[in-house]
Amino acid sequence: MRVKRVKAQASTEMMVTVAFVVTIMFPLLLIAYLQSTNVSDQLGVQQAQQTVTKIANYADIVGAQGDPAKITLQVFMPPNIGNITVGNSTNGIGHEVIVNLRTSSGITQVVGVTLVKIAGNLTLVAKPGTYFIKIYAEDNCTQIDPMQSCVYIERS
Repeated sequence: MRVKRVKAQASTEMMVTVAFVVTIMFPLLLIAYLQSTNVSDQLGVQQAQQTVTKIANYADIVGAQGDPAKITLQVFMPPNIGNITVGNSTNGIGHEVIVNLRTSSGITQVVGVTLVKIAGNLTLVAKPGTYFIKIYAEDNCTQIDPMQSCVYIERS
């Protein structure tokens, strides 16, 4: 008498096929996830770079015109923004607009450099979104140092 053991063959083949597909798909999904995180970080850094460059360029224009020149800008703050510093790293008078971003590799600083002395407070725009900021020239930087002329930058 002949015994047939064919019933388990189809389910074993199916399990092998599913295991093979999972083995192939898992690394592909992992690579796709890592790439999307990297692209998201790069996009945030690019958006921050555009924002600080725009602020720095308009600060130079207003500074060249002198007091009482002023302008209002619409800027976009990217996701994962940490803080914004205007002037220098201690919020004094300086030549830098510094945006700190949280990325998958840690904190990334994006810096825009101006030709004129700048000061200001942009802590209220350190959240993702679109904001209006005011840039104006002052003969004396009364909020920081009344003996120096500067361009002041703040939320509108």
